[in-house]
Amino acid sequence: MTTMKSLLLPLLLLSSANGFVTPPATSSTRQHVIMQPIIISSSSLKLGSFDEYSQTDPDQDLAYEDTLIGTTDGVAMEGKFVTVAYKGQLMSNKKVFDEGQISFRLGDNKVIKGWDRGLIGMKVGGKRILKIPPQLAYGDRGAGDVIPGGAHLQFDCELKGIASNAMEEKMAEASSMNPSKVFFYVFVAGSIIYDVLKYQMHVI
Repeated sequence: MTTMKSLLLPLLLLSSANGFVTPPATSSTRQHVIMQPIIISSSSLKLGSFDEYSQTDPDQDLAYEDTLIGTTDGVAMEGKFVTVAYKGQLMSNKKVFDEGQISFRLGDNKVIKGWDRGLIGMKVGGKRILKIPPQLAYGDRGAGDVIPGGAHLQFDCELKGIASNAMEEKMAEASSMNPSKVFFYVFVAGSIIYDVLKYQMHVI
């Protein structure tokens, strides 16, 4: 498993300007991104075209471009539980800081606001490039030594699926989970089942 893969969840599980940060952690980088809510004064953000996105304009808003339109009926919208494959890079130098897959509910402030807004309208199977200003990402604070303060971010996203029920949501969460954490949960569950069966055998 590469270093990039090890960053699968932490850099996304952050809120935007008015949300909260709830990332998991890994040995070297995940703990860096745990921080308090980022409060940024509201201003009228200026919508611009994808090609005219400006990293120097303080009022620059989110911009996106669909590179592939999904063909299924499922559409991402607020409240939907989605699974997204992604690659994130700093727009300043094109350095890739994270890539992987994550499952979450849109609009629950589990990811940066640029994601909560930018993924709306995607169809399953679709691919979209997001350009996200710092006020919709990690603000002036940044994320440890991985993302500097005031960084503009670009994410290449693919909508892999939209869960239609609670069981599918749990399966999606498990598929996006760090393998070591999956092993831990399976081990704990197995131990509990073993103890219960052993107890029942003694009772009988």
